[in-house]
Amino acid sequence: MEKLKTPTGEDLLTGYLPNGLHYGILPKRGFVKKYAVLATKYGSLDSKFEVPGEGIVEVPDGIAHFLEHKLFEEPEGNVFDRFAQLGASVNAFTSYTQTAYLFSTVDYLSEALAQLVDFVTHPYLTEENVEKEKGIIVQELRMYEDHPDRRLHRNLLNALYHENHIRLDIGGTPESVNRITVDWLMKCYRTFYQPTNMALFVVGDVSPEGVLDVVQEHFPNGAAQPVGERVYPEEPPHINQAWVEDRLSISRPRCAVGFKNVPTSDGEESLRRYLTMGIAWRLIAARSSPHFERLYNAGLIDDSFGASFSTTPYYSYSVVTSQTDDPERFVEEIKAIVREVQGGPVPEADVERLKRQLYGGFIASFDSLEYTANSYIAHYFNGTPYLRYLSILQSITAQEVQEAAVNYLDLENSAVSVLLPTEGEGHGQG
Repeated sequence: MEKLKTPTGEDLLTGYLPNGLHYGILPKRGFVKKYAVLATKYGSLDSKFEVPGEGIVEVPDGIAHFLEHKLFEEPEGNVFDRFAQLGASVNAFTSYTQTAYLFSTVDYLSEALAQLVDFVTHPYLTEENVEKEKGIIVQELRMYEDHPDRRLHRNLLNALYHENHIRLDIGGTPESVNRITVDWLMKCYRTFYQPTNMALFVVGDVSPEGVLDVVQEHFPNGAAQPVGERVYPEEPPHINQAWVEDRLSISRPRCAVGFKNVPTSDGEESLRRYLTMGIAWRLIAARSSPHFERLYNAGLIDDSFGASFSTTPYYSYSVVTSQTDDPERFVEEIKAIVREVQGGPVPEADVERLKRQLYGGFIASFDSLEYTANSYIAHYFNGTPYLRYLSILQSITAQEVQEAAVNYLDLENSAVSVLLPTEGEGHGQG
């Protein structure tokens, strides 16, 4: 067990169990709530991989999300009810790169943690319950199709990417879901739900020794096993499509502008990009920005206006979105602002002010048990140095922010997604 200091001065205990499971435990004295997350580095991008003795296999899209649903299935009773009896709340989520199972509780931490480990490590899959789940997930996918922001973003990713599976819904498609079988699910489970591919984080007023005792008692024993190699499609650096339009029953058009980048597998470089681009986008999109004020006063944006930068070893892109009555002019203005930031100079005083905001926000984030645990897991899987966040942030310069805007906001490698009201529906405020 290694003891590290967080920026808040607390002791973060990390290490590996003999079976290869990585863990992080952050005792927070005086906190009433406890929170735990057990995650596997397995998400919707991982649909093609090596299975020892079989070679490369390719499974239907959406299978990671399907498996997340099915792990809550039991021969008798209900996982949710068992946690509720302990006064605990349990949930899960699947992303492009991971699947996480989590709970929060006030009392009975050991019992809830034992339940978490037990249901994640003992899948119950039958032909009958898998067939039943297909209808539930297909209905869920069709519901998402009517969600304006999801549709807008999905269309943007399809415009940015040719082959990368980030362009596909995490849940797959109705067609791919209906091709999922018990055999495929168990193949994925045995491949990726290995302790060497998983991580546990527990935070709250907890005993580290007590946590490890529970986990080691309930996690299946065995020597650490390697995980088969994942195979990802070759993705060209250039965008797939410059402009895409779609229609939905909405009251006002929505527009998203995306900028595609080549990702990096260097964890420190990835975190540095994330921070510099976070500052760059705040210079453009923060409520205090003169750019925001100009766009708002011109009636081109409303309070839905926002921007973000996403980066992992597998994809990297920026997106800026808003509801707007004039998508074409909105895009022109965003590109003009980007050129202005790229041309510099970026005001040093603004960069220092934003660095202080990010610094304070990072320190404050340790008061959120959920955010702390989920951030740690995400950084661990992506190989980014979570505890070097502040030192990297402090070293960033205004010149570096300007260079990041030049390097990662390539106007020649940008795409636009527009969502318009269906024919006959007005553009009224809404």
